[in-house]
Amino acid sequence: QILPGLYLGNFIDAKDLEQLSRNKITHIVSIHESPQPLLQDITYLRIPLPDTPEANIKRHFKECISFIHQCRLHGGNCLVHCLAGISRSTTVVVAYVMVVTELSCQEVLDAIRTIRPVANPNPGFRQQLAEFGGGAARKVRRYLKQRYGTSPFNDEEEIKALLPAGRGGPSRTEGAVQGLVPRARDIRSTTPFLLRVKRTFSCIPACLK
Repeated sequence: QILPGLYLGNFIDAKDLEQLSRNKITHIVSIHESPQPLLQDITYLRIPLPDTPEANIKRHFKECISFIHQCRLHGGNCLVHCLAGISRSTTVVVAYVMVVTELSCQEVLDAIRTIRPVANPNPGFRQQLAEFGGGAARKVRRYLKQRYGTSPFNDEEEIKALLPAGRGGPSRTEGAVQGLVPRARDIRSTTPFLLRVKRTFSCIPACLK
């Protein structure tokens, strides 16, 4: 758990029924191309995208940020995952936190790593986050406020509390929910779509067999 209502994980986490139920996950952002079981009564946003420095992940930021924010405002819990939970999903979570706080990309990443040490966007994604931290993040922040109103969350305080002493505030990492260590390799992906699935499909990719 990175913030109340926001979780970061990997492909295994996204089909772990016990863990999803325990954390009351209602929404999932999937950023990969692998076949995936789509679970009943969970709302999905799928962003097919390869984990390569050249991939344009930045163009999906606004869509993902709006999806996550709307989920949280309605009392839901959103899991953001890719294959390994290291690069693509971390990048989207960092972008979201940059928008709902006024913290820099590096501050947000440092805070996330206190909970999930493997979090590590590839160099191209880091560059896109740095670019996003200019005017683009402020524009999306204004968009969220215009569309959803003033945020009821204390996200900046939550994230600062994760930073080492002297950089934010008292640490809240003790007892925090730990993300699982990645168990699958990243694969590539194509076009985003949003859907609600009413049936459970069992589809395990060959790479996990």
